[in-house]
Amino acid sequence: MTDQLVLAILSAVAIGILGWLAVLSRAKVRVAFDRRRVYRWLCSNTRDEAGQSHVDTAILAKGTSLPDDRARRACMSDRRIFRFAGEPEMWSVWRQDPPSVYEKRGILTL
Repeated sequence: MTDQLVLAILSAVAIGILGWLAVLSRAKVRVAFDRRRVYRWLCSNTRDEAGQSHVDTAILAKGTSLPDDRARRACMSDRRIFRFAGEPEMWSVWRQDPPSVYEKRGILTL
């Protein structure tokens, strides 16, 4: 009887650990897929030009069909995506700060 009790306890612990690992791996896979989806969307819908390089979190979430928190988590966990800490929160694959309109044309003199 003692052997059956020990076997039952060990089986329950093993099933619990396997379940926990399954949940953990599912979460990691989901974040990886979300990161890839967000990165591809940013690459195809933004350009390295003034006014077109950064996208708001709400627009990003709508474009990728992800909830706001999942889109934000995907952006924060991907090294290739840069965050502009202004208000509202903006994301880009090109650079951290939005480019100035003066970068291409230079300063005009009168």
